[in-house]
Amino acid sequence: MRKLLATLFKLCLVLFLSGGTCLVAGQIGGLLLQNGDMVTRTWNLFANPTFTISAIGGVLGFILSYFPAEKAEEAEQYASNEWNENVENIR
Repeated sequence: MRKLLATLFKLCLVLFLSGGTCLVAGQIGGLLLQNGDMVTRTWNLFANPTFTISAIGGVLGFILSYFPAEKAEEAEQYASNEWNENVENIR
C-alpha cells in the first residue's frame, strides 16, 4: 500500500510542478508580449487542474506519513562503529 501511495504522490508532484511551470511561463510570456488575454487564458487553462493535483498530492503525502518507512537492506545500513571508522578515514 505504501508503494502505491508513494508512486501516486510522486506522480502528483511531477504533474503539479509541471502545471505550475506552465502557468508561470505562460503568464510571464503574456507579460513580456504585453498580451493580457494570454495571461488570462493561461490562468484559465492551468490554474484549476494544477491546484487540484497539488491538493491531492498534499493529501497523499499526509496519508503516506502514517505508513512506516520501508526498512533498508542490511548491506546498506552502517553499524555505528563502521560509520565512525569511515568518518575518521575521511578526515
